[in-house]
Amino acid sequence: MRIPLNAGQGSCSAPLGPPPPRGCISYRVPMQFIQRLRRRLRSPSHDLRRLRGASQFLMRHVGMTGRAQCLQTRDSQGRVAVLLVIETPLRIPLALRSEIQAYFRRKLTEFGELKGRPFNLLLRDRDDLAQSQRGASASSSSRVASIVAAANADVDAAALADQVADKRQQVRQRLSERRQAREESGYVPLAPVTDVAPLAEV
Repeated sequence: MRIPLNAGQGSCSAPLGPPPPRGCISYRVPMQFIQRLRRRLRSPSHDLRRLRGASQFLMRHVGMTGRAQCLQTRDSQGRVAVLLVIETPLRIPLALRSEIQAYFRRKLTEFGELKGRPFNLLLRDRDDLAQSQRGASASSSSRVASIVAAANADVDAAALADQVADKRQQVRQRLSERRQAREESGYVPLAPVTDVAPLAEV
């Protein structure tokens, strides 16, 4: 009786089905790497890093030293916005900061980094940094309350009420003068074509 040569070797037989295509494993690895790279490039952190790099380039171009930081915020309408914070040891006049903000907005838009998002620039120069460090230990709730009250001493609730009453009186007087001028001119408005009453004059 002859014993088959492959007897007892069933566990070592080749798997059923067609063999996997050659190179499929080596193709899957770079595709996973490319997908991870794409997700990283689309992330907000990578976008903010590009903005910070472009902002630092502009700072060096205009001779401004210091530290730049880009933050993602939202404006009053809920849209995603960009806030650029620059801390510099130089002195930047307050009257010129709006012009500097317009410059950074224009150049970052030309670079294609803003992508239509709202942009704001917060500049903290040498005087701002020194003032924040000097007043940190002496600040208190009573001190802040007194500063706010002193800055708004000319704003009074009674005065605001009087201003509103004066505005209303001026509006009523203008309406009365307009009606009188219309009556003197003989103008007769057209009657309404629907059941809706004529609208009040504005």
